[in-house]
Amino acid sequence: MTISIATLFEYVTYNVVLSTEKDYYSENSRTLHLTEETLNELEKINKTNKFLDIGRKTLKPRNCIGVVKAGSITIEILPKLFKDDRYEQHRAVIARNLLKMLSYSEKLSLKEIDSADLDTEELDFFEIFIYFFAKNLNELIKLTQRREYIKNSEELRFIRERIDTRRYTNPARLHIIPCNYHELSIDTTLNRTLKYTCYLMSRMVKNFNSFRLLRSISGILDSVTLYPVSLAEIDRISFTRLNRKFEPFIRICRIFLSHSTLTLQASDVETFSLLIPMETLFEEFIAKVIKEDPDYFFGPQTSVSTQQYIGKLASSEDGSGVFNLQPDIVIKRGPDVAIIDTKYKLLDDEKRKYGVSQADMYQMYAYVTKKDAISSMLLYPDTELKEQRTFYYNLENEGKRSVPLYITSIKLSYDLTNEKEWSEFRKDLRNVLTKFFPNLNLLGFTKLN
Repeated sequence: MTISIATLFEYVTYNVVLSTEKDYYSENSRTLHLTEETLNELEKINKTNKFLDIGRKTLKPRNCIGVVKAGSITIEILPKLFKDDRYEQHRAVIARNLLKMLSYSEKLSLKEIDSADLDTEELDFFEIFIYFFAKNLNELIKLTQRREYIKNSEELRFIRERIDTRRYTNPARLHIIPCNYHELSIDTTLNRTLKYTCYLMSRMVKNFNSFRLLRSISGILDSVTLYPVSLAEIDRISFTRLNRKFEPFIRICRIFLSHSTLTLQASDVETFSLLIPMETLFEEFIAKVIKEDPDYFFGPQTSVSTQQYIGKLASSEDGSGVFNLQPDIVIKRGPDVAIIDTKYKLLDDEKRKYGVSQADMYQMYAYVTKKDAISSMLLYPDTELKEQRTFYYNLENEGKRSVPLYITSIKLSYDLTNEKEWSEFRKDLRNVLTKFFPNLNLLGFTKLN
């Protein structure tokens, strides 16, 4: 079957054949038929956001997920959450799981993920993602439209705030007063960014509900100027406690606009990319799940911190510290500490070291010694790993002791939006964490059934 939307999966190699007429994807043979112009567009996008390994006759997605439109084809990239070839049969479950994981991300926060009113079997990930972006933003913007004081300069017949004395020099026009003043306005860079992005998205979505929500946002922001917002302007937006809730949406807008040739004018040649690193998403998801319910995973009176700064790796000649140490998850009870770092990589059961990198081993060693940890873990997504493995750090300071480093993985092929399977996933994660911390009794942890 040939289609103009290609659903590809990370780390899978696909054939590429040069096409002279149009772009399309042969699903049965896993072959992309691309024109030379489309290949050039993909290579251009790939230079700024390395998401593909492009060979002479092959293409392999890396660990970024999302959607790229180039030429007349849309490429949807999804993670391999299922073993073997089963991932291709469960595209809808994978898309829903991505949304669940995104709901736990602080950087790309989509809190409302009920997909009951969407056909996730038919819609691609981009359509589903935009729907929830629009749905969450629509709810927020109904409650509050951010206003800011904008500086204006105008000639008035009365004094407003401050007279511009440099311009108030014509004796014949003393009744006209040039003033500099500030006015509370909705026409801010933040709101312009939201409106511009929603307008461009509304031109691309096929789902009517998404289109309606995006246009509803534009309607609420009717008095906001619609014009192309530059990335430099977006980067100058300052976030405070008053507008912090809009930060994840502005971040999505920036991702979308930074790799897009869409304009206010209609165009047949439109390219864009919306790509999210799975490594960051996996890290945030696991950390947030554990942190929101530490009693369930480790027993009572346990504190869990994420991305905690624990010091510097070394010092420079002037005595200042260099290289921050910041593990993903630190578990603490009393004086005892255990450390978990998540790694979104493929492990190889056949290799002596399972494919664990030397850099990761050194990184965990630095964490263990800095925090005087009693246990540590590298946690990966479920792969072909048949057995878990344990390495040991033999430390000499204050008497010899051996600190285990557990190499293990967690299955992500549950339907995380299903209440029963979500419960099974949490139980699985708990078993992984408790099984590979045999010193839990030192932390005062209790084995849970």
